[in-house]
Amino acid sequence: MAKKIRRNGFVEGAVISYAAIVITKLLGAFYNIPFYSIIGEKGSVIYSFAYSIYTLFLDISTSGIPIAISIVISEYAAKEMYRTKERAYKLGLGVVTVISFLAFAVLMIFAPQVAGYYIGDMTDGVTVQEVAPAIRAIAFCLLIVPFLSMRRGYLQGHKCVAVSSTSQVTEQFVRILVVLAGAYLAIHVFDFGVTAGVCVSLLGAAIGALVAYIHLKHKEKGSSDIFHPDTVADEKVDSDKVILKKLLTYCSVITIIAIASGLYNLIDMKLLLVGLEKLSYSDESAQLIAGLASTWIPKICMIVTALAMGMTNSIAPHVAENYASGNLEKVNFNLNQAISTIFAVATPIASGMIIFARPVFHVFYGESPYGSKMLQWALVLNVFVSVVSVISMAMQSMNMGKVVCIATVLGIVINTCLDLPFIYLFDKIGIDAYLGATAASITGEIATLTMLLAVLKKKHKFHYSPSIKVLLKTFVAVGVMVVAVLGLCFAWPVKESGIVMYLQVALFGGTGALIFFLISYKSGLVIDVLGQNNVDRVFSILNRVLVKLHLKKS
Repeated sequence: MAKKIRRNGFVEGAVISYAAIVITKLLGAFYNIPFYSIIGEKGSVIYSFAYSIYTLFLDISTSGIPIAISIVISEYAAKEMYRTKERAYKLGLGVVTVISFLAFAVLMIFAPQVAGYYIGDMTDGVTVQEVAPAIRAIAFCLLIVPFLSMRRGYLQGHKCVAVSSTSQVTEQFVRILVVLAGAYLAIHVFDFGVTAGVCVSLLGAAIGALVAYIHLKHKEKGSSDIFHPDTVADEKVDSDKVILKKLLTYCSVITIIAIASGLYNLIDMKLLLVGLEKLSYSDESAQLIAGLASTWIPKICMIVTALAMGMTNSIAPHVAENYASGNLEKVNFNLNQAISTIFAVATPIASGMIIFARPVFHVFYGESPYGSKMLQWALVLNVFVSVVSVISMAMQSMNMGKVVCIATVLGIVINTCLDLPFIYLFDKIGIDAYLGATAASITGEIATLTMLLAVLKKKHKFHYSPSIKVLLKTFVAVGVMVVAVLGLCFAWPVKESGIVMYLQVALFGGTGALIFFLISYKSGLVIDVLGQNNVDRVFSILNRVLVKLHLKKS
């Protein structure tokens, strides 16, 4: 019999989500080490082109509905409108079914034309005939992943974050097994070729999602009282028209933002290819840089953005519930708590990875003339992306989706307009040209963040003093950590490769982390982020563990 599901609070939910996402993303990041080696540089380009297209169509299919379902279910549950809550889920599921099958059909039919968008008139590197089958393979995910996302949204709307999060770990574990085994067998055992190996690995996402969906349905058994509490005879029931309007209110904005971001990623990739071609980069080099920028480096950066993803999953239903009840002070508190946590965790991790960008990239993908520099700039970008994603989700839960949409599109327009000028400018002033695209993205994210914070302050009188306080303490701790680590690197320069390099990175990184934690604890940063009660709870658990270990030894 399956263990009964229970609800999770905001901080607990964020911690559980973060733990699951960190495990998932670490698995996803580190499996790329053997995977990249199996498929090679050519396979990595085919994979990145196909996966970028899939991401856009997945956003079209699922970006708005699951999150909208999470928010609407939380809202209806707070009002004890249980029949309406269930009807909302069924209506959302119907919409996702139609869109997903249409998206699947488009990719299957027009795969060669979509592949041609990337390849253009390039005569070297990968071809349309190699990319098109990969696009068709990844299209099968659209028949499974959207329904898994819907079920997770349903669970998150009931604040059952833990079971939703553990399903992500299950999905990733199965996916990695299929990807690695399938790609290796196809390429190195049966000699089907790189394209076939990439196609098999892309199907791994569909298989992982199917197993995760079965896992969720099994876990839900015996927990019907959480999802279907007793209703009362005079319970108010909204009509389908009202429910659909409410879903559309949340969903349309989220979908517009996701599609705009997805389209930008495709355009950004194309502009990068065009810019580098104009600057006389070879076709192979331009394709490799574009693949690194769109797919492979973001996989490493997931270590930084994982917390924001956990916060996003947890914050939406809580903000929706507090906003619906008129408790803006609590919403402001939740928002500052989320921003502070991201700054306190993402900034030191990103700083450490920037210092060791070359060995970090080497661990994942081997030597590259472009990788380490691209990774450094991408890490800065992803700190801003993390903050923007959480604020955007909170504002969408407060019926401020229009503002989020305008701010996001504004950032994307700024980003797009600056792509080619920054690429050419960087080349002119002696900086690697391909870094100009990331600089344009950072500028766009800063513009979006500034606008969102300004609107919240003006409309709801939100204040950010707790976040500013945490940010200042974080900068001090990170500054000391960076100086200490750079001092160690100066005293014992990091080797170019080999086991000594890995030992140095582990030693220097561990020392830096310890220094950051000690300063954070002494300055009160840990309490500012986690709260005194949670800190006391952690120390209580550690104390019990130490006592048990002592008793066993004695």
